[in-house]
Amino acid sequence: MGNRRDLAEAFRAEVGVEFAFLVEDAGFSGPEQTGNGLLFHGVGLDVEVWFLDGHEPEVTTLLAPVASDGVRARGVWLDKLYVVSGCGPAQDVPGSAPTRRATLKRVHQHAAALRRLMPRLLTAEGSQLMARCRRG
Repeated sequence: MGNRRDLAEAFRAEVGVEFAFLVEDAGFSGPEQTGNGLLFHGVGLDVEVWFLDGHEPEVTTLLAPVASDGVRARGVWLDKLYVVSGCGPAQDVPGSAPTRRATLKRVHQHAAALRRLMPRLLTAEGSQLMARCRRG
């Protein structure tokens, strides 16, 4: 149990470092700890990074639009949004995290993918991309 707790702490620390660009460059607040990860709040967008430590451990990132009244819409997975936006293949945003090293590497890969996608997300194109992902 101690190893899992240590991994969860290492995961949260790595997310805090790798996703710091959201706070430093994009005006997000956070991170806020959730049950399985960390949540960043932006104007019109929430980004939540999870470590799901089950039978097949994985790292996953959800982007959810937030209306001006604070209502959060259904989110879109980063890997799907990354592909739909034309940033690259889903393999750039893998989720499988069977080891500590793989878990921390996935955090880095998800942050890199989101960094590449952010310029599109912060424009009108971002909401169109998210809508396309939710439809398909």
